[in-house]
Amino acid sequence: MVNRKENKQINFRVTDEEFKRLSKMAKDIGLSVPAFCKLKSKGIKTKTPKINNEIGHEIAIELRKIGCNLNEIIKNINNTTYLENEIKTIQEDLKNIWQLLN
Repeated sequence: MVNRKENKQINFRVTDEEFKRLSKMAKDIGLSVPAFCKLKSKGIKTKTPKINNEIGHEIAIELRKIGCNLNEIIKNINNTTYLENEIKTIQEDLKNIWQLLN
Protein backbone atom coordinates (compact mmCIF):
# COMPACT_ATOMS: atom_id res chain seq x y z
CA MET A 1 0.00 0.00 0.00
CA VAL A 2 1.31 3.46 -0.93
CA ASN A 3 1.92 5.74 2.03
CA ARG A 4 0.37 9.05 0.95
CA LYS A 5 0.15 12.32 2.75
CA GLU A 6 -3.41 12.76 1.54
CA ASN A 7 -5.16 9.52 2.32
CA LYS A 8 -8.73 10.54 1.40
CA GLN A 9 -10.02 10.53 -2.14
CA ILE A 10 -13.01 12.47 -3.44
CA ASN A 11 -14.80 11.66 -6.68
CA PHE A 12 -17.49 13.88 -8.13
CA ARG A 13 -19.25 14.25 -11.43
CA VAL A 14 -19.51 17.34 -13.57
CA THR A 15 -21.22 18.15 -16.84
CA ASP A 16 -19.28 18.35 -20.10
CA GLU A 17 -19.55 22.13 -19.96
CA GLU A 18 -18.29 22.28 -16.36
CA PHE A 19 -15.40 19.95 -17.23
CA LYS A 20 -14.45 22.09 -20.24
CA ARG A 21 -14.49 25.19 -18.04
CA LEU A 22 -12.42 23.52 -15.28
CA SER A 23 -9.98 22.18 -17.86
CA LYS A 24 -9.53 25.59 -19.47
CA MET A 25 -9.03 27.36 -16.13
CA ALA A 26 -6.53 24.69 -14.99
CA LYS A 27 -4.63 24.78 -18.29
CA ASP A 28 -4.48 28.60 -18.21
CA ILE A 29 -2.47 28.49 -14.99
CA GLY A 30 -0.50 25.37 -15.88
CA LEU A 31 -2.18 22.84 -13.59
CA SER A 32 -4.07 19.60 -13.94
CA VAL A 33 -7.81 19.62 -13.24
CA PRO A 34 -7.41 17.75 -9.90
CA ALA A 35 -4.60 20.08 -8.76
CA PHE A 36 -6.69 23.11 -9.77
CA CYS A 37 -9.74 21.80 -7.87
CA LYS A 38 -7.57 21.13 -4.83
CA LEU A 39 -6.25 24.70 -4.83
CA LYS A 40 -9.75 26.09 -5.18
CA SER A 41 -11.00 23.89 -2.33
CA LYS A 42 -8.34 25.48 -0.10
CA GLY A 43 -9.64 28.92 -1.03
CA ILE A 44 -6.46 29.86 -2.88
CA LYS A 45 -7.10 32.54 -5.46
CA THR A 46 -5.64 31.90 -8.88
CA LYS A 47 -4.89 34.45 -11.54
CA THR A 48 -4.89 33.73 -15.21
CA PRO A 49 -1.55 34.85 -16.66
CA LYS A 50 -1.73 37.79 -19.05
CA ILE A 51 0.04 35.69 -21.68
CA ASN A 52 -0.35 32.02 -22.45
CA ASN A 53 2.47 29.48 -22.43
CA GLU A 54 2.98 29.49 -26.21
CA ILE A 55 3.31 33.27 -26.41
CA GLY A 56 5.50 33.23 -23.28
CA HIS A 57 7.81 30.70 -24.93
CA GLU A 58 8.06 32.84 -28.08
CA ILE A 59 8.82 35.91 -25.96
CA ALA A 60 11.53 34.00 -24.08
CA ILE A 61 13.15 32.99 -27.39
CA GLU A 62 13.12 36.58 -28.64
CA LEU A 63 14.53 37.85 -25.33
CA ARG A 64 17.38 35.31 -25.59
CA LYS A 65 18.14 36.58 -29.10
CA ILE A 66 18.16 40.18 -27.85
CA GLY A 67 20.45 39.15 -24.98
CA CYS A 68 22.88 37.53 -27.41
CA ASN A 69 22.89 40.67 -29.56
CA LEU A 70 23.54 42.83 -26.49
CA ASN A 71 26.44 40.60 -25.50
CA GLU A 72 27.96 41.00 -28.95
CA ILE A 73 27.52 44.78 -28.76
CA ILE A 74 29.17 44.87 -25.32
CA LYS A 75 32.06 42.75 -26.58
CA ASN A 76 32.57 45.16 -29.48
CA ILE A 77 32.41 48.17 -27.17
CA ASN A 78 34.96 46.57 -24.85
CA ASN A 79 37.19 45.73 -27.81
CA THR A 80 36.87 49.30 -29.05
CA THR A 81 37.93 50.61 -25.64
CA TYR A 82 40.85 48.19 -25.63
CA LEU A 83 41.83 49.29 -29.13
CA GLU A 84 41.53 52.96 -28.17
CA ASN A 85 43.88 52.35 -25.24
CA GLU A 86 46.31 50.50 -27.51
CA ILE A 87 46.21 53.36 -30.04
CA LYS A 88 46.88 55.89 -27.26
CA THR A 89 49.83 53.81 -26.08
CA ILE A 90 51.21 53.60 -29.61
CA GLN A 91 50.74 57.35 -30.07
CA GLU A 92 52.61 58.03 -26.81
CA ASP A 93 55.41 55.70 -27.91
CA LEU A 94 55.62 57.45 -31.28
CA LYS A 95 55.65 60.83 -29.54
CA ASN A 96 58.52 59.66 -27.31
CA ILE A 97 60.42 58.35 -30.32
CA TRP A 98 59.85 61.63 -32.18
CA GLN A 99 61.15 63.60 -29.19
CA LEU A 100 64.24 61.40 -29.07
CA LEU A 101 64.85 62.04 -32.75
CA ASN A 102 64.63 65.82 -32.33
